[in-house]
Amino acid sequence: MKPESIHLKVRSHPKNLKRIRGLMADITSKAGLSKEASGHIILAIDEACSNVIKHSYNNDYTQKIDLNVKLETNCLTISIVNDGIKFDCSSIEARDINEIKPGGLGVYIINHAMDTVEYSQTPEGLNKLTMVKKLNL
Repeated sequence: MKPESIHLKVRSHPKNLKRIRGLMADITSKAGLSKEASGHIILAIDEACSNVIKHSYNNDYTQKIDLNVKLETNCLTISIVNDGIKFDCSSIEARDINEIKPGGLGVYIINHAMDTVEYSQTPEGLNKLTMVKKLNL
């Protein structure tokens, strides 16, 4: 498989999540992932972008989300960059996965779908979430 890089910049509006999911479906299909593995990755990216919209931008739909995807032979790397409120990993409280209530599972889903999850800042001070999924094809 030839390495491929894709960059998508969208407004932070929930309607753009469909476009992001479609892009990820195309990429995971190119990678030859199973429907189940593809679904997990798409859900993780959707949750990450939803969290940016809701928490980092406080539902301000005029902001931007930068999505960078790199598909290589042995891994899929996705980075999401935004200019909103910085995410503090230590502020997330673990809860029982069996507890039935809406919301609050995005970080859990992301961490369980991906092999590596890293929160950082770019040299320009932007928030960056990098997620890696190893491809065992």
